[in-house]
Amino acid sequence: LAAKTALDNIQPTDAAGVIEGIEAANALLKKLGITPFTPTLGACTDFTLAPALGGAMPGPSTPLLGDLTFKVLGKEIDINAIRKGEIMYGFVPVGVFNDSGSKKGMQVAWFNVNTFQGSLSEPMDGLGETIVNAVAKRLQAAGVPGAEGIAKGLLGPVTDILPSNGVRGGLVKTGSGTVLSAIYGTVKKGDATCYFFPSLGIATAK
Repeated sequence: LAAKTALDNIQPTDAAGVIEGIEAANALLKKLGITPFTPTLGACTDFTLAPALGGAMPGPSTPLLGDLTFKVLGKEIDINAIRKGEIMYGFVPVGVFNDSGSKKGMQVAWFNVNTFQGSLSEPMDGLGETIVNAVAKRLQAAGVPGAEGIAKGLLGPVTDILPSNGVRGGLVKTGSGTVLSAIYGTVKKGDATCYFFPSLGIATAK
């Protein structure tokens, strides 16, 4: 919970605050199993700057829980949030953001260098919601009753460590291969809006 507490309370008003915030964001992403991208900066309409960090996690895996693939009566059941050929993206801004409204605004641009497939605007949502909804969808497809409730219970340890400061997530079907990615867009900060320059990185999807 240290990274969550730090990110919820940091006000990056000087260089030391920025460095501390990026380090906390880096620690949170790594704890979830998400490989950090390059740090970035958001220009906000209240004339402040907001540092941030993006990252990616290829499947098959589920943040904090690892590979949730099981064999039942000889049949393989995969309830991972992220499956083969998919990448989950995470984005962590530093500072205090009002996250009670819409979580839209951030997006992912990606390009698979092996398949030449890609997109410039895959939408992101809240990271906790993205993880829970993905696992609930897998459980529902497997015929498990009460899938959403089970997913929320199973993923409680994950959502509990997420700060309430504008953290975003997105699940993208990239196909297998080396994927070049950029996470960019906007996050609301009270009455202001922060416009984030791209956080860049490379991930390999199985």
